[in-house]
Amino acid sequence: MVERYPSAARLESVDAMVEFGEGLPTDDATQLFHAVSAGRPTHPEAAVLIPTYRRPAYLERCLRSVLRQTRRPRCIVVVVRDEDEASITLVQRFRDEMLGAPRAERVLSGSQVEIRMVSVALPGPVWAFKQGVEALRTREDVELVFIIDDDAEAEPEWIERGSRHFADPTVGIVAGRIIPYKNGAPVDLPPVKRVGAITWYGRYIGGFEQPGGVRAPVPVAGFQGGNVAIRRAVLERITVDPHFIGYGIQFELDIAFQVRRLGYHILFDPECRVHHFEAPRAVREEAREDIRRLIYTYSHNHTYLMLKHLSPFGKLAFLLYFFVLGEQRSLGLLTALWEALRAPRRSWGEALRLSLAGKWQGLRTYWRWRAATRR
Repeated sequence: MVERYPSAARLESVDAMVEFGEGLPTDDATQLFHAVSAGRPTHPEAAVLIPTYRRPAYLERCLRSVLRQTRRPRCIVVVVRDEDEASITLVQRFRDEMLGAPRAERVLSGSQVEIRMVSVALPGPVWAFKQGVEALRTREDVELVFIIDDDAEAEPEWIERGSRHFADPTVGIVAGRIIPYKNGAPVDLPPVKRVGAITWYGRYIGGFEQPGGVRAPVPVAGFQGGNVAIRRAVLERITVDPHFIGYGIQFELDIAFQVRRLGYHILFDPECRVHHFEAPRAVREEAREDIRRLIYTYSHNHTYLMLKHLSPFGKLAFLLYFFVLGEQRSLGLLTALWEALRAPRRSWGEALRLSLAGKWQGLRTYWRWRAATRR
């Protein structure tokens, strides 16, 4: 049976401002994190949340990887779209096959894990995440919620490694490494020195998919939703903001802002790994349309996000940085000029138009959100 939940929620106001570069754990705190991680492990009950949409073959591989964990979850919640009959059929068949096996085989295969389906009518990862959170928010028998993309495969110790960090009560989120694959082989990406950092003027540095000098658990400012564990008690106190559009780029960072404002730390452990087999696009035109959509939605969402959370001075610096300088994913005036000089035949003009249009709409979304929270 597919459970249904309301698809809208009232946006709660968050008025406090956060200055980044300050308030992050110091070296002493980092040593404390390492000491807790290396100490006696705890065994909190975990649930796994898997949003999915029309990728049943990928979803099956993901489910099997979750059931092969050295620490099995108490339950798995799969969020499906109403019209996604293939995914619904797969999960029902998967569950029926496990329940039909002899008890001894079920214990060995991990099939005693509860599997639930939750449907969502609205498209996009934001609504899928929101419905999954609503399904788990009041589960008092679960302490941790692990989240993974449907086209990813978790390593066997994924839950066990992530769970041990929550022995420290100040840890609210544990982010993990995402290893990207293309054509069945790992993608060779350049290494990075920093992961999950936010500058005071609103530039975000991800790097969760790239190797680098981070070889031990470290405190970070953000996370990527394809591989993360969140304390369930934290989910009771946050709001999944529906103002993030399209693919929902940056909505996870909005959650990170809220969690840090509550006084919790976010930890990145490069040993908590999942392997991401990104599903191919059916046709070239669809991939090109995705690029257009990504430029616009990222520009909108990042503008709204930073104006929502930065300090007044940080907002001003962000507007100058994002509109005038810009980024590779969202061109500003100077980056567009550089692209025109470097590669005059490329379609940088369309990218600039989409970037500026998204940023302008992000400004308008922020103004509407601000007016609503002040009523």
